[in-house]
Amino acid sequence: MKPLKLSMTAFGPYKDKEVIDFTQLHEHGIFVVSGSTGAGKTTIFDAITFALYDAGSGEDRDKSLFLRSDFADITVDTEVELEFEVRGRIYRIWRKFGHDGDRAKREFYDITGGQIIPAVEKFQVKLVQAKVEELIGLTQSQFNQIVMLPQGEFQKLLTSESKHKEEIFRKIFKTERFTKMVELLRDKKKQADKLYEHAQMQQDHTIQEIKSRLPERESALFVAINYDAINMYQIKQGLIEEQGFYEQQSTELSQQYEQVKGLATKLNIQFSEQKLINERIERFMQRQTELSRLQQQQNEMAAQEERLLLAQKAHQIEPLERELTKLKSQLQSATTAVEKAKLESEQAKQQLITATLAYENVQKDEALLETYTKNISQLEQIIPIYETIDIQRNHVDQLKAQQLKAQTLYDNLQGELVELKLQQQNQQNVVTVLEQAVAQYEQTFEAHATATRNVELVKETAKLQMNIELLKADALSKEQQATKAEQALHAVEQQIRSNQAAFLAASLHNGDACPVCGSTEHPAIHNSEMLQVDDTQIEQLRQQSDAARQSYYQVQSKLEIEQQTNTEKHNQIQRQQLQLEALAQYEEQLQTLASHLADLRVKQQQLTTERTQLEQFNEKREVIQGRLEKGQAYVQEIQTQLAQEKGKLEQSELSLLPQFTTVAEVQIALSNQLQQHQSLKNELKRAFDALQQAQLQQNSSEVNQLHEVNHLSDKQHEHELAHIAFATSLQNEHFSLESYQQALLAEQAQHEIRQMLEAYKQQLHTLTAQITEDQEQLEGKQLADLTELQQHLTTLNNEQDERYAAMKQTESYGTQCLTTLQKLEQSADQIESYKVKLQQMEHVYDLVRGQNDAKISFERFAQIGYLEKVTHAANERLRILSNGQYFLKSTGRKEGNAQSGLSIDVYDSNTGQTRDVKTLSGGEKFNASLSLALGMADVIQSVQGSVHIDTMFIDEGFGTLDEEALRRAIDILIDLQQTGRLIGIISHVAELKAAMPAILQVKKLKEGHSTTEIIVK
Repeated sequence: MKPLKLSMTAFGPYKDKEVIDFTQLHEHGIFVVSGSTGAGKTTIFDAITFALYDAGSGEDRDKSLFLRSDFADITVDTEVELEFEVRGRIYRIWRKFGHDGDRAKREFYDITGGQIIPAVEKFQVKLVQAKVEELIGLTQSQFNQIVMLPQGEFQKLLTSESKHKEEIFRKIFKTERFTKMVELLRDKKKQADKLYEHAQMQQDHTIQEIKSRLPERESALFVAINYDAINMYQIKQGLIEEQGFYEQQSTELSQQYEQVKGLATKLNIQFSEQKLINERIERFMQRQTELSRLQQQQNEMAAQEERLLLAQKAHQIEPLERELTKLKSQLQSATTAVEKAKLESEQAKQQLITATLAYENVQKDEALLETYTKNISQLEQIIPIYETIDIQRNHVDQLKAQQLKAQTLYDNLQGELVELKLQQQNQQNVVTVLEQAVAQYEQTFEAHATATRNVELVKETAKLQMNIELLKADALSKEQQATKAEQALHAVEQQIRSNQAAFLAASLHNGDACPVCGSTEHPAIHNSEMLQVDDTQIEQLRQQSDAARQSYYQVQSKLEIEQQTNTEKHNQIQRQQLQLEALAQYEEQLQTLASHLADLRVKQQQLTTERTQLEQFNEKREVIQGRLEKGQAYVQEIQTQLAQEKGKLEQSELSLLPQFTTVAEVQIALSNQLQQHQSLKNELKRAFDALQQAQLQQNSSEVNQLHEVNHLSDKQHEHELAHIAFATSLQNEHFSLESYQQALLAEQAQHEIRQMLEAYKQQLHTLTAQITEDQEQLEGKQLADLTELQQHLTTLNNEQDERYAAMKQTESYGTQCLTTLQKLEQSADQIESYKVKLQQMEHVYDLVRGQNDAKISFERFAQIGYLEKVTHAANERLRILSNGQYFLKSTGRKEGNAQSGLSIDVYDSNTGQTRDVKTLSGGEKFNASLSLALGMADVIQSVQGSVHIDTMFIDEGFGTLDEEALRRAIDILIDLQQTGRLIGIISHVAELKAAMPAILQVKKLKEGHSTTEIIVK
């Protein structure tokens, strides 16, 4: 980055717009910034940093609030504009920070080749900041360490401790990825540790499950399980032996099961055959009973057949009855219609007489139509003249109203502008007060965040301690319960062994071989009393013992995890110098900070609202002023138009007729004539239409009356014929009217009776045939009692189920032995694999995080490489500046308990000794710091290809050098600028100003503010 032109307005001591054109330096790449103390030399550097990063150049000057000029008028905005070049392209960035209620603004353009193109999509803070860092390749912190070297700050890299250098190198060379690598390895190590512990617990759980999945017996497997020390080889061998035992037992049980199954199959066949005979005999007896019931219904079925026959005959006569009923109804309707037609005929005659008289009366006024037509024509001819005059009158009235409205609006706007100016001033006062109130928001926010983390850390640690105490008590209780359960189980097992010994001892005689040891001598025969031991009790005690021990292991594992976490938390508390006893004090501080922060947030929100309101006032004021200017011109224009239109109206009114004043009066007279003319025409038409309608109605009613009389005669004849036909049909079928009505049945009822009769006959025939067939097949067969046979079969089936269950149970025990053996082998392989992986992860994690003999982390190791490159590049200049006396060395000197590796010492060739750089004098320290800064710039350009450091600004420090050292420093800087860099130096040293080819002179005027001037020698 190389600056081309810098503009400052109301910035620091610069009251008005101050422009510094660096292109005036021409080929001179090095210059000195000179001026009296407080004139504003460092402010130039602040302006460059502010334009690029929205902050000042040093720790004490990074807040833009302090960069506002005290000399500038309140209406002048604080602005900085910088044109700069990066890799052959030219950019312009402009910033204005808010004051007096205004919002901060920024613009960023690419102006290469004279074309102005936005460098970012939107002028937002984050987008502009990201683009600047992308172009320059440095963050603000890196820029201040390498390019912009403020007073006293660029020596920090030389004299700071290793941990501070680590932060600087982390930002500059981006080594934070190595820190993330340590965190990733720590997580992987914890994960591997958990997997290893889980695999061990899974193996223990599998071994303990053997007792619950297999019946315990006197075998090598359970002897190995019950030992205090678990031997995996003995357990595996025991499982193999148990599997062989259960396979042999399963074969024996399978043979017994097949034998019982054969007997049960034969007996089941015999039982099924006799059961089938019994069912057929019972079904034959049921059919005989059903046949007897059907035979008793024969008389009832005959009566139903007779009823169905009569219903069929009546059904044939029913259509004649329906026709007679229909004709009777039609006859009544025809009689009613004849009476109605006579009445309508009389009414039509009377209406004709009335209509004739009305038409004759209206015809007398028909001569008035011609008079109305003549008047209407005369009025229509004079209407356009009156309409034109009325339009002129309305236009004049509108202009008068517009004049009054415009003048009123103009007066209101003037009053509103006065009121708005007062509101604007009041709003500005409110914004200023709020800005002063929220100035400490960021500091309070950081303090609150730190206090919150401290309180949470202390609370978590205290809670962990409480949990640990509870877990310790729980673990002790669980261990006591497990020990008690194991002791009870051990006592019962001891009793079993005692019973076995007593049983063997009872059959021992001198001279007989012992079945246990083979000895023929028995000097101490077991004579303890045998006690009865229940197998169920043993199993319950074993399960209780296993459950209690497993519960203890779980609690103990959780306790160890909590203790490890507690240790980490305590270490963190010690590093942050916190105390658990001071939790109440921390919480009180946090509550105070939270309350204060909440108040500041409210005020900050209020400030945003008030600033928006102030901006609205400003915008509204501009709008009102524009409206006032337009309103004044509009009032003058309306007045001119009104005078012209009044003259035209007075000239037109001379042509008005005396009988009408306005067009409305003419239109009313015309409307009355038109209405009377139309009314008379309508009345004549209505009378004529009514007469014609009455004549038609009278003719129609006479024709209708004749038609209805003829229709009535026809219906009377049809009714008589239908009555004769119905009576004849009843007589032919030997029905009286009453018997006919009783015989009538609906078609659905007839269908149901017909189906019932058919079903009865079919069922009777079927039962008769089935009974005949059963008599032939069951001849000589009788019912038998199957109770005894059923009991015997049930006994065999139960025995078969028991044998099958025992066989399957034994098979499952054998399968369980094989499955458990496989799981144990898998667990052993898994444990070994996880153990190897855990050891590898622990080794790599400790190595990378610095837990090694050298006490150097992987990140620090990478930074040491960068530091060695920096010191090597720095020594090229320090050798010249110190006349070959001093050389910087990157050493592994320890600094307390912290990691080593980033210490910088200086080798003195005069004494042959290496010592701390802090022992150098002021001038020597300045030379070393300058060399280190230049070396840092060289290394950054070589390591990061996208970063080109074309500019360097140095603020003070040359006053500590003697004449010879100053000359060498000037030579170094002149050589450096010959590589194309622009170097600016702030200094009061006369020799330095005399040696520089160009001077940026800063003058402080008597009024207090400053101006600048570039002087090229």
